Amino acid sequence: MSGPRLLVTGAGGFCGEHACRHFAALGWRVVAAVRRLPEAGAPERAWLGAAEAVLASDLASRAETEALVADAEPDYVLHLAGANAVGASWSDPAAVLQSNVMGTVHLLEGVRRRGKPCRVLVAGSLLRFPTAVPGVEGDGEKPQHPYALSKTMQVLVARSWASLFGLEVLVAEPSNLIGPGRSGGLCGLLARYAAAAERAAADGGPAPAPFRFSSRTERRDLLDVRDAVAAYETLLRAGESGRAYAVASGAMRTLGEIAGVFGELARAPLPWEFGDSDAASPAPADPAAVAALGWAPRHALRTSLRDALEDARSRS
Repeated sequence: MSGPRLLVTGAGGFCGEHACRHFAALGWRVVAAVRRLPEAGAPERAWLGAAEAVLASDLASRAETEALVADAEPDYVLHLAGANAVGASWSDPAAVLQSNVMGTVHLLEGVRRRGKPCRVLVAGSLLRFPTAVPGVEGDGEKPQHPYALSKTMQVLVARSWASLFGLEVLVAEPSNLIGPGRSGGLCGLLARYAAAAERAAADGGPAPAPFRFSSRTERRDLLDVRDAVAAYETLLRAGESGRAYAVASGAMRTLGEIAGVFGELARAPLPWEFGDSDAASPAPADPAAVAALGWAPRHALRTSLRDALEDARSRS
């Protein structure tokens, strides 16, 4: 018997890479959705080859998105697509809102209009903000940037389509994902920086300029992307519709600790600079709800950073 049919949006990205491979290895029939079909030789072809089909669609277009859902005929949808750059959200907030909010609306409407059973997991982020914002009167939570606004609205849309229209929609709220692959996050940047420093040392060239951290003490929850994808599988199978689940390690790591692990793993000295930022760290996330469904992270921090560095070395 063939496995369930899964539509993965954002299949060309960091998490999409691992999702395509993970579900294909389980025997699921993966339909990978990308904004543009990759050219010959593009790195995405290495994992998109695990998919049964690769379809191009711009989720900003309602017509294209509804056609995507109709063509994919999914039993499940893993929605990973969207804009994820804070800086770009300041320069073009409308585009970020269009991508993250309306792209999700179009996808859910495509599922609803198809009229067949389908469970949708939206990998969103219900970003929680300080209740008091300097210079702003009134109560309530305030977004720190347009990207945060877009992700919060995305989660509200997903949960609303479950309650308003009875769709099987649930939300995963992942923490900072790390591990091998083309990550644009801090640990991905550090892995590439370490690989470049090693290459310069091997070639006898000058060391790169110091990598600057905002501080030693700011803390982040770091979760291996492979553990996150395993959590997504658990939620697609057994999660409660309409609910948002924190997908996190549950352990907060300081920036100084992260720098220290990379320093131990690297084959060359890594020059660091640390600022004195007193910015508040995010509140710890509690992954108890997804853990209650049988999920647990399996990759230790050092393993994840080692694998990220090995991947960066292979690309340098």
